[in-house]
Amino acid sequence: MKIIRIETMRKLERRAMDSGVSGYELMRRAGEGAAEEIRRFMQGKTFRRAVILAGRGNNGGDALVAAPLLGLPAVVYATGPLEALHGEAAEAARDLPATIPVEQRDTLSTADFRHGDLIVDGLLGTGFAGELRPQFRNWIAAANSSGCPIVAIDLPSGINGDTGAADSGLAIKAELTITFGFPKRGHFHGDGPAASGRVRLVDIGLTEPDPQCGETEEAFFACDAAELLEPLAFDSYKNRRGRLLIAAGSADYSGAAALSACAALRAGAGIVRLAVPIRPFAALPGALIVRIVRNGEGCFDRKSLPELEMMMAQSDAVAAGSGWGRGNESGEVLSKLLQFPGPLLLDADALNTAAREPERWIRREKLVITPHPGEAKRLADAFGIPYFEERTQFALALASGLGCITVLKGPHTVVAAPDGRYSLNSSGCPALATAGSGDVLGGIIGALLAGNPGRPFEMAQLGVFLHGAAGEIAGPGLIADDLPELAARAAELVR
Repeated sequence: MKIIRIETMRKLERRAMDSGVSGYELMRRAGEGAAEEIRRFMQGKTFRRAVILAGRGNNGGDALVAAPLLGLPAVVYATGPLEALHGEAAEAARDLPATIPVEQRDTLSTADFRHGDLIVDGLLGTGFAGELRPQFRNWIAAANSSGCPIVAIDLPSGINGDTGAADSGLAIKAELTITFGFPKRGHFHGDGPAASGRVRLVDIGLTEPDPQCGETEEAFFACDAAELLEPLAFDSYKNRRGRLLIAAGSADYSGAAALSACAALRAGAGIVRLAVPIRPFAALPGALIVRIVRNGEGCFDRKSLPELEMMMAQSDAVAAGSGWGRGNESGEVLSKLLQFPGPLLLDADALNTAAREPERWIRREKLVITPHPGEAKRLADAFGIPYFEERTQFALALASGLGCITVLKGPHTVVAAPDGRYSLNSSGCPALATAGSGDVLGGIIGALLAGNPGRPFEMAQLGVFLHGAAGEIAGPGLIADDLPELAARAAELVR
């Protein structure tokens, strides 16, 4: 999914209108789609009222279309008289039911919001850049201070759609942003990610941007995941669904192996074999094939290699590194794993081992690494790869320098390939920043690699998205043990 600039979005809207779609039809599609996403956001929560903040432009019009479709009593706070609106926004105002009260306000305060309100931000849209007028500054500050959840329409008010900067130093802080047609650069740059919260995309029927338009950035959304989640063939069987070997855990970190293996089973691998130096303390599924390999001190070492090699020969993909610890002979284990001919995922201590012993590294196809920022920095230092503060540049540098698909974990996780392809993930939430979350991600991607070994880049993208979506379903209080089952649920919701 292309990430586009505001001028490209305007061209796509003009193209749609030139083909016979009215501007108000586009607005109706946007407002109706936004209402559907807001209703989904409200599931499991209790709201008493929707407060619509309506500006004078089309962003306000989108919000007015959505207002009567939310299933809540609603009130519109308008920055000016609705009778003064023009174009499509005027049509939206005309169609607003008389049962929804409209209050024109010059200023707002926190007293204008109540406990149980859901605020819908329709103040400023993609056309905003520069300095906020005093009225908008007041409204944004009041909404942010209200303590009420905010859903932003298209872009959080105050965010520059191209740069992501809060040009005036102030912007709406949304829990959810619903954008239309294509994601905008402002969602992923500057202050945009913190202001946007979760980003959802509504299809309003626009065509793809022209290849020569200069848009190079990509994001991965639910629609992209749906294209990759093929229905399971009725005549499928376990070997066809993929055989995954997970080499994880140690005496000190046995839980990592259990988390990764459970995730792989839930993510659809037909057979998951778990090689561990010590049986995990956590309960293991009966569907799992477990082998405690020989070792010297509770870690994988050279004594483990014959059994690992035998299990690798029975596998379509391998995921390794979670919870290894700092075994003295982990470098020999890494060298053996790098000889595996199929898709190989390396995480955590396998990457730390590579950073300590870079001479063991082999550039090879179908290799996926999943570093967090600290592991990524250690790899860059060890291999002489330049470090970039900008995460996309850094992920691309790692992918090129190491010759592997790089999953740089963090907000809007970057998936980058050595050939220059990359995407920013749209799913996820802060609740995923918890111990063991990365072990689950490794198991999910490993299972997908085993089932579709010819598309490692796409399977990495899909695994990251499902992991993020699982975190969103769980919400606050999430622990990594919750994620495997929720990732399976996320896949069903996407389908």
